[in-house]
Amino acid sequence: MKVLLQTDRVVVVDGPETRVDPRALAEALSLDSADLFPLDDLDAECAGLRLFARSPVVRDEIGAALAAGEAVREFRAIVSAPLWHEGVLEEAFAGHPATTGFERSDACGGWSELLLYPGRGGPAQVRFHLSRAGLPIAGDVRRGGESVSGALRLRCARIAVPNLAIDLEAGEAAPGWPDASPRERDAEPPLLEVSHATAVAVRRGHPWILPDAEMSDVERFRPGTLVQVRSVRGRALGSARIEGPGRIAARMWSSARGGERPASVEARVAAALKRRGALLGDTRTDALRLVHGEADGLPGLAVDRFGPALRVLLQGRACAPLVDRVCDALLRGLGDFAASEPAVVQVVQLADPPAGRLRGVRLLRGTLGEHLDVQGRLRVHERGLAFLVDLGVRAPYTPRPGTGLFLDQRDNRRRIARRATGGRWLNLFAHTGAFSVAALAAGAEEVVSVDLSAPYLQWLDANLAANAVEATRHRSERTDARRFLERLPADDCFDGIVCDPPTAARAGRRFWSVRSGGGEMVAACLRHLRSGGCLLVCRNDRGARATLEPLVRKVAAAQGIPLASVEAAPPGIDFPRDAGFPEGDAFEGVFATRA
Repeated sequence: MKVLLQTDRVVVVDGPETRVDPRALAEALSLDSADLFPLDDLDAECAGLRLFARSPVVRDEIGAALAAGEAVREFRAIVSAPLWHEGVLEEAFAGHPATTGFERSDACGGWSELLLYPGRGGPAQVRFHLSRAGLPIAGDVRRGGESVSGALRLRCARIAVPNLAIDLEAGEAAPGWPDASPRERDAEPPLLEVSHATAVAVRRGHPWILPDAEMSDVERFRPGTLVQVRSVRGRALGSARIEGPGRIAARMWSSARGGERPASVEARVAAALKRRGALLGDTRTDALRLVHGEADGLPGLAVDRFGPALRVLLQGRACAPLVDRVCDALLRGLGDFAASEPAVVQVVQLADPPAGRLRGVRLLRGTLGEHLDVQGRLRVHERGLAFLVDLGVRAPYTPRPGTGLFLDQRDNRRRIARRATGGRWLNLFAHTGAFSVAALAAGAEEVVSVDLSAPYLQWLDANLAANAVEATRHRSERTDARRFLERLPADDCFDGIVCDPPTAARAGRRFWSVRSGGGEMVAACLRHLRSGGCLLVCRNDRGARATLEPLVRKVAAAQGIPLASVEAAPPGIDFPRDAGFPEGDAFEGVFATRA
């Protein structure tokens, strides 16, 4: 331990020791131990700088300066697979509001070093916030950190208190980077025991393990850890990857059925690409999904190709440590596309993220600047048509799963194009107008696009311009789709209608959900459909008790409208279904033709 500063107001020491005895320090400095007041409760597992005030008044003065941002205490911690590289974590600690700012400073062998700024808080707050965010510190085994040799990788690296003329940095970290990067061990994975109810759901094919009272302690594992899963009754269920904090404890990785060794990441990616072989061979399409989460054996992870870029969407922590392996395997399998050195953008969009302001979008590889327009959008193609998409790089603190083009509706846009060789068409909940572009490009005489969002309708205009569609054949209506149908004259009918509503929406004081209002919407569409006309209706309601086709037939019968046919209109091959996992379905679609 080394004394860096001693004044009549403070004492600052530095060293790799994780415990500083105030009495021993006072004796070494020929002081009375009653005159040393630590800035906060000493954390016996944190090394680096330690500040002692010489009076309670000075201690409180420094604490107030830290809280006001007028003083800085910087910590450094080593974690594995951080989902976010910078941001501010916000969650009450010790009964008081607390924030910890962080940013990544360095990386080595699969580990990342974070700079942390906890304001008035100390090392205990840092450990709490990082573990709650799914970023436990290396060596913090009690909170899910990787077990490593040596001490906890946390130290106070800098203290700056301008009004006391203090600005000190710690010496080199000790013990520094862990000896090995996080990896799958050759030994048997640790055991996670789950309840009988969970075991029944898993054996039926559901890939999520939800926490309950009978589950063994899951917090001791870092996110992404591979574990064996066994029921409380002793039945082996397979392996899973830990998800971390939230409503999902783990995601299944392999089943115990068959006794086969779980497929590698590379084998799963190869199978996903093989499934999409027909799409990959279409030179007119460069926008498609390459990996679709659980259905492709990579739970919580989706990868899309958008023109010259890959977009990695992380909707879970379980596969976060595998992102580099997945991208490497994809690029090896994509041949000529990989030779163009595509950009790779990662988007973190969790259902239950930590509280705070987090940078959820970042560029992992390559560059995008030359491909983006002034709005930060990228041009991609589908069956030769051009569409503008937003990968989120201009708004990294507001990540979202959407890009402005729903890839899962590609086959339905083709269905519409085959029928829209003339006539009038109506696109409800038009979004950025991909269905409108498809119909107009196919030869529709007129398309009316209805959406409540002015920015989406402006985006729609940009998509029309990108395809040189005559503006006179298209009309936008900025209004709620239900109000539009209510005000439409009874004799105003269309040759085709697209109805792809959101799961729920609010327009002014009116709230609508696909579950409660879907039948009413279908009825209104059928009433405004000409004889021989077609209706595409889609629903994204994972809690629906009945399928969509019977609903459409029932509504048509109640309206006295005969239907010539009702066909399923599902997503394309790049959005495969997992029979045991309805939550993973992109949507349910029906294509109905009026007799």
